[in-house]
Amino acid sequence: MNSASPIAIRHERTGDAPAVRQILDDAFAGPAEGILVDRLREHGDLVLALVATQDDILVGYVAWPRLWIETPRDQYKAIALAPLAVAPSCQRCGIGSALTREGLAQLRALGESIVFVLGDPLYYARFGFSLQAASAYKSMYAGAHFMALRLTPTAADSGVLSYPAAFDDLT
Repeated sequence: MNSASPIAIRHERTGDAPAVRQILDDAFAGPAEGILVDRLREHGDLVLALVATQDDILVGYVAWPRLWIETPRDQYKAIALAPLAVAPSCQRCGIGSALTREGLAQLRALGESIVFVLGDPLYYARFGFSLQAASAYKSMYAGAHFMALRLTPTAADSGVLSYPAAFDDLT
């Protein structure tokens, strides 16, 4: 890609699916994340999906599926950041960061209260995600790479996370 060309971020469109799938397959060296996104789309589980383009070519993608926090008293909405991918030839150019920042800004504007991610703590800490913020939640992904970011003070303080069925084959 031409490094001088600006990156544009926009909402995913129906016709983007094949290019998104290629980015996911290439970035993760296999089909698992592409299958996940196909299933999330199919079941209507995506709250937000963004693509990054350069010279009208898709170079990055981020999905934000709906999660639920179950507590003894109620059920609360939550969001996952999963997956985030950048075409290998465009990695380490700030595209993933730009997609993450834009997605978080849009989720705040939508009134979402908390986001969870499974990833590199050093990478995601720059956006405010922390291991400590996720520690009060029970999740099939709990561990050294499971983080949360509270977007509002109204997020549930603890509970059990419920993921869409599309995640079942990933565990």
